[in-house]
Amino acid sequence: MNKKVYLLSLLAFLTAAFIVTQSAAAEPRGPVQLEADTAEVDDAQGISIYRGNVILTRDNTRITGSVMWVYTDTNRDLQRIEVEGEPATYRDIPVDGENPRHAESPRMEYYAAGPERIVLLSGGRLWQGDNEVTGETITHFVAEGRTVADGTTADGAGRVSVTVFPEQESTDE
Repeated sequence: MNKKVYLLSLLAFLTAAFIVTQSAAAEPRGPVQLEADTAEVDDAQGISIYRGNVILTRDNTRITGSVMWVYTDTNRDLQRIEVEGEPATYRDIPVDGENPRHAESPRMEYYAAGPERIVLLSGGRLWQGDNEVTGETITHFVAEGRTVADGTTADGAGRVSVTVFPEQESTDE
Protein backbone atom coordinates (compact mmCIF):
# COMPACT_ATOMS: atom_id res chain seq x y z
CA MET A 1 0.00 0.00 0.00
CA ASN A 2 1.50 3.35 -0.93
CA LYS A 3 2.06 5.99 1.72
CA LYS A 4 -0.76 8.29 0.51
CA VAL A 5 -3.40 5.51 0.57
CA TYR A 6 -2.17 4.41 3.99
CA LEU A 7 -2.41 7.96 5.41
CA LEU A 8 -5.90 8.44 3.93
CA SER A 9 -7.03 5.10 5.39
CA LEU A 10 -5.57 6.03 8.77
CA LEU A 11 -7.24 9.45 8.66
CA ALA A 12 -10.61 7.87 7.77
CA PHE A 13 -10.27 5.37 10.62
CA LEU A 14 -9.36 8.08 13.15
CA THR A 15 -12.22 10.29 11.97
CA ALA A 16 -14.70 7.42 12.31
CA ALA A 17 -13.33 6.57 15.77
CA PHE A 18 -13.65 10.23 16.82
CA ILE A 19 -17.26 10.40 15.57
CA VAL A 20 -18.18 7.19 17.40
CA THR A 21 -16.50 8.48 20.57
CA GLN A 22 -18.26 11.83 20.33
CA SER A 23 -21.63 10.15 19.67
CA ALA A 24 -21.23 7.92 22.71
CA ALA A 25 -20.14 10.87 24.86
CA ALA A 26 -23.05 12.99 23.61
CA GLU A 27 -25.68 10.43 24.57
CA PRO A 28 -27.65 11.78 27.50
CA ARG A 29 -27.26 9.94 30.76
CA GLY A 30 -30.29 8.81 32.71
CA PRO A 31 -31.55 10.51 35.85
CA VAL A 32 -29.77 10.23 39.18
CA GLN A 33 -31.94 8.40 41.72
CA LEU A 34 -31.16 8.61 45.43
CA GLU A 35 -32.53 6.83 48.49
CA ALA A 36 -31.49 7.52 52.09
CA ASP A 37 -32.80 7.81 55.63
CA THR A 38 -32.39 11.62 55.53
CA ALA A 39 -31.62 14.21 52.86
CA GLU A 40 -30.55 17.85 52.95
CA VAL A 41 -30.65 19.58 49.55
CA ASP A 42 -29.24 23.05 48.88
CA ASP A 43 -30.08 23.88 45.24
CA ALA A 44 -28.52 27.34 45.52
CA GLN A 45 -25.13 25.86 46.41
CA GLY A 46 -25.51 22.73 44.29
CA ILE A 47 -24.77 20.45 47.25
CA SER A 48 -26.93 17.76 48.80
CA ILE A 49 -26.10 15.50 51.73
CA TYR A 50 -27.69 12.09 52.24
CA ARG A 51 -27.34 10.02 55.40
CA GLY A 52 -28.23 6.47 56.37
CA ASN A 53 -28.08 3.52 53.97
CA VAL A 54 -27.61 5.79 50.94
CA ILE A 55 -28.14 4.27 47.48
CA LEU A 56 -27.45 6.23 44.29
CA THR A 57 -28.27 4.70 40.91
CA ARG A 58 -27.80 6.08 37.42
CA ASP A 59 -28.05 3.92 34.32
CA ASN A 60 -25.86 0.86 35.07
CA THR A 61 -24.00 2.46 37.98
CA ARG A 62 -24.79 2.03 41.68
CA ILE A 63 -22.98 3.72 44.58
CA THR A 64 -23.79 3.05 48.24
CA GLY A 65 -22.56 4.34 51.59
CA SER A 66 -23.45 5.73 55.00
CA VAL A 67 -23.04 9.41 54.07
CA MET A 68 -22.99 10.88 50.55
CA TRP A 69 -22.28 14.42 49.36
CA VAL A 70 -23.58 15.10 45.84
CA TYR A 71 -22.32 18.14 43.92
CA THR A 72 -24.12 19.54 40.86
CA ASP A 73 -23.53 22.51 38.55
CA THR A 74 -25.93 25.39 37.87
CA ASN A 75 -27.84 23.19 35.38
CA ARG A 76 -28.22 20.53 38.11
CA ASP A 77 -25.94 18.17 36.16
CA LEU A 78 -24.03 15.74 38.36
CA GLN A 79 -20.39 16.79 38.81
CA ARG A 80 -18.96 14.86 41.75
CA ILE A 81 -19.92 12.53 44.57
CA GLU A 82 -18.08 11.94 47.84
CA VAL A 83 -19.15 8.95 49.90
CA GLU A 84 -18.17 7.32 53.19
CA GLY A 85 -19.21 3.88 54.34
CA GLU A 86 -18.31 0.65 56.04
CA PRO A 87 -17.50 0.18 53.19
CA ALA A 88 -18.68 2.58 50.51
CA THR A 89 -19.38 0.54 47.37
CA TYR A 90 -19.48 1.04 43.61
CA ARG A 91 -20.88 -1.26 40.93
CA ASP A 92 -20.90 -0.63 37.19
CA ILE A 93 -22.30 -3.06 34.64
CA PRO A 94 -20.51 -2.53 31.31
CA VAL A 95 -22.82 -2.20 28.29
CA ASP A 96 -20.70 -4.72 26.36
CA GLY A 97 -21.91 -7.56 28.60
CA GLU A 98 -18.66 -8.06 30.52
CA ASN A 99 -18.67 -8.92 34.21
CA PRO A 100 -19.77 -6.07 36.48
CA ARG A 101 -16.99 -3.88 37.86
CA HIS A 102 -17.05 -3.56 41.68
CA ALA A 103 -15.21 -1.38 44.16
CA GLU A 104 -15.21 -0.84 47.90
CA SER A 105 -13.34 1.41 50.30
CA PRO A 106 -14.00 3.44 53.47
CA ARG A 107 -14.06 6.64 51.37
CA MET A 108 -14.52 7.18 47.65
CA GLU A 109 -15.05 9.95 45.16
CA TYR A 110 -16.84 9.69 41.83
CA TYR A 111 -16.33 12.28 39.09
CA ALA A 112 -19.01 12.32 36.38
CA ALA A 113 -16.78 14.05 33.82
CA GLY A 114 -13.35 15.39 33.07
CA PRO A 115 -12.83 12.33 32.65
CA GLU A 116 -15.34 10.03 34.39
CA ARG A 117 -13.49 8.24 37.17
CA ILE A 118 -13.78 6.71 40.61
CA VAL A 119 -11.17 7.28 43.32
CA LEU A 120 -10.93 4.83 46.21
CA LEU A 121 -9.35 6.31 49.33
CA SER A 122 -8.07 5.00 52.69
CA GLY A 123 -7.51 1.48 51.35
CA GLY A 124 -9.62 0.16 48.53
CA ARG A 125 -10.37 -2.85 46.40
CA LEU A 126 -11.43 -2.83 42.72
CA TRP A 127 -12.38 -6.05 40.95
CA GLN A 128 -14.02 -7.40 37.83
CA GLY A 129 -14.54 -11.13 37.70
CA ASP A 130 -11.45 -12.72 39.27
CA ASN A 131 -9.17 -9.76 38.41
CA GLU A 132 -8.46 -7.52 41.40
CA VAL A 133 -6.46 -4.46 42.47
CA THR A 134 -5.96 -3.39 46.10
CA GLY A 135 -4.10 -0.37 47.40
CA GLU A 136 -4.27 2.70 49.59
CA THR A 137 -5.48 4.92 46.72
CA ILE A 138 -6.94 3.55 43.48
CA THR A 139 -8.15 5.67 40.57
CA HIS A 140 -10.16 3.94 37.85
CA PHE A 141 -10.86 5.81 34.59
CA VAL A 142 -14.18 4.30 33.48
CA ALA A 143 -14.19 5.00 29.72
CA GLU A 144 -10.53 4.10 29.28
CA GLY A 145 -10.66 0.96 31.42
CA ARG A 146 -7.43 2.21 33.00
CA THR A 147 -6.50 1.92 36.67
CA VAL A 148 -3.77 3.68 38.66
CA ALA A 149 -3.01 2.37 42.15
CA ASP A 150 -0.76 3.58 44.97
CA GLY A 151 -0.01 1.56 48.07
CA THR A 152 1.62 4.34 50.09
CA THR A 153 -0.08 4.85 53.46
CA ALA A 154 0.21 7.86 55.80
CA ASP A 155 3.23 6.25 57.51
CA GLY A 156 4.98 5.67 54.16
CA ALA A 157 4.40 1.91 54.16
CA GLY A 158 2.11 -0.19 52.04
CA ARG A 159 2.04 -1.81 48.64
CA VAL A 160 -0.31 -2.41 45.74
CA SER A 161 -1.57 -5.90 44.97
CA VAL A 162 -2.76 -6.81 41.47
CA THR A 163 -4.18 -10.17 40.40
CA VAL A 164 -4.91 -10.66 36.70
CA PHE A 165 -6.17 -13.85 35.13
CA PRO A 166 -5.68 -14.51 31.41
CA GLU A 167 -8.81 -14.22 29.32
CA GLN A 168 -10.41 -17.55 28.47
CA GLU A 169 -11.34 -18.22 24.87
CA SER A 170 -14.96 -19.05 24.26
CA THR A 171 -15.67 -22.72 23.63
CA ASP A 172 -19.01 -21.97 21.90
CA GLU A 173 -19.16 -23.31 18.37
